[in-house]
Amino acid sequence: MNAREHGGIARSGSPLLEGTARVVGIAGAVAWLEPEPSAGCGSCAAVRSCGSATFALASGAGTFSTRMTARRFPVDTGVDGPCLEVGDRVVVGVGEDALAAAALTAYALPLAIMLGAGATAELAAGSDVTTFAAMAGGLLLGLTIARRLASRLAANGSTVPRFLRHAGRDLSRNPA
Repeated sequence: MNAREHGGIARSGSPLLEGTARVVGIAGAVAWLEPEPSAGCGSCAAVRSCGSATFALASGAGTFSTRMTARRFPVDTGVDGPCLEVGDRVVVGVGEDALAAAALTAYALPLAIMLGAGATAELAAGSDVTTFAAMAGGLLLGLTIARRLASRLAANGSTVPRFLRHAGRDLSRNPA
């Protein structure tokens, strides 16, 4: 069974983007997962000069473990779902089209509204102060609309990661 056939996850038929996570808690039919860091998340040779790491520390994101704790997410395993235990490595997936829709909602929509408001103000008034104010207002409006659309995306479940399968056996937990 491939990822598209598993539980109807990719209902639209789009490819899935997969990632590996570790089970850090179980609460009833919900497993709490923590994504495993990728090679670019503080473990590369440029960690001291990395802009992402510097920004994360400057913004109060704290240590690596604190940032990972903040990235935990729940996955509904259902009543007859997979048997998961704390420490298991699993593969989760989200539809490629859902991820693209979320990215466009979060980034492109506010930017487009901001630029549209700025261009309209520039054509109408021709004043830098008016253009700046319109762009700031457009950005706030765009962020407000993006937040509402993101809530809808989350409510319909299209952007929620889903359990696909167990990852390879983790020999560090139980070598036997």
